[in-house]
Amino acid sequence: MSSSHPMIKAENIHKSYDSLRVLKGVSLSVDKGDVLVIVGPSGSGKSTLLRCINLLVYPDSGSIWIDGILTTHHEVRPEWVREKVAMVFQSFNLFSHLRAVDNVTLGLRKIKGINPEEAREAGIHLLKSVGLEDKIDEYPANLSGGQQQRVAIARALAMNPKVVLFDEPTSALDPEFISEVLDVMTRLANEGMTMIVVTHEIGFAKGVADHLVFLEGGRVLEEGGAREVIESPRRRRTQEFMSKILG
Repeated sequence: MSSSHPMIKAENIHKSYDSLRVLKGVSLSVDKGDVLVIVGPSGSGKSTLLRCINLLVYPDSGSIWIDGILTTHHEVRPEWVREKVAMVFQSFNLFSHLRAVDNVTLGLRKIKGINPEEAREAGIHLLKSVGLEDKIDEYPANLSGGQQQRVAIARALAMNPKVVLFDEPTSALDPEFISEVLDVMTRLANEGMTMIVVTHEIGFAKGVADHLVFLEGGRVLEEGGAREVIESPRRRRTQEFMSKILG
């Protein structure tokens, strides 16, 4: 889907931690309703890039736009950005003392000021949408990893974001629970949610993603249509990487 501007645009992003240069001039763009998958070896800067996009960390230099707004401008509040750009982490980051529905609705109650009854109704709807209608009042300890991650996805959707970032959302899951999370992500993509997904689930990337970026050493080494890069990568390093993860 095209519009007058990309939903997300990152331009020449640099980020270092002390002497370690993690991102070295990364640029990318994602149109509204598109899914971008980012792959690359450990330490290539994938997670740091996502954190820069929703300002969990600030890039040292470069610019990021969300729906045409320059979010790296000093007057833009990071809290505003995180309402527009939700993030689902590898570790579920649920509050263990809160029931599933209360984890989902925390932002609605604390940030948006929605009354508890209305927030709970919204939370129930969201949990139903990720297939957890029977787990609404369960605590995280009583949920499987896949169920916890689906609660985390429902929580991310609660703020009605423009974009959802997924940082290896299935890597902490037992194999039997991976498909239930990928199914929810596939449905979101089919419904038109703009997504950036860091993952090694190449079947998902091939079937769902519009574009794919291969990141290594803090730089974009190759990018293009997801199926094209997976099946016919141009760079030798991308070929090596794909052959390993495709087995």
